[in-house]
Amino acid sequence: MDEDDVLGPDHSVMPKFLLEHEVSVPEIALAAVSFEDCSLDGSVPLDRVVLAYDCWLEALDALHPGHDFRRFGLSDLELSDDDLLGRLLSTVLFDDDGSCRFIRSVVAVVNGYRTHRG
Repeated sequence: MDEDDVLGPDHSVMPKFLLEHEVSVPEIALAAVSFEDCSLDGSVPLDRVVLAYDCWLEALDALHPGHDFRRFGLSDLELSDDDLLGRLLSTVLFDDDGSCRFIRSVVAVVNGYRTHRG
């Protein structure tokens, strides 16, 4: 672990960039296009959240090459945390403003959770 890393809530090392990064319009737009291309018919709400966050990480990889952000998806430990699940559930329940706002909300919840738990 170097000065550009932080310890995540599941004790994994994460780059500070990921947690402190100001989400940009191009990242969200790219993630939304990817998210909308996925078939979500019949999926449970948690799958939508995980997919939205993964799409954002994929957009980060495309726009900021060389960091391999995809490896920082939601961990099993995070997905079993009731506090995080409660926060994420509200993003799914009130998802009527389109994919961009939904993805931005999911990213904000996950990064806020990781910052305060880390």
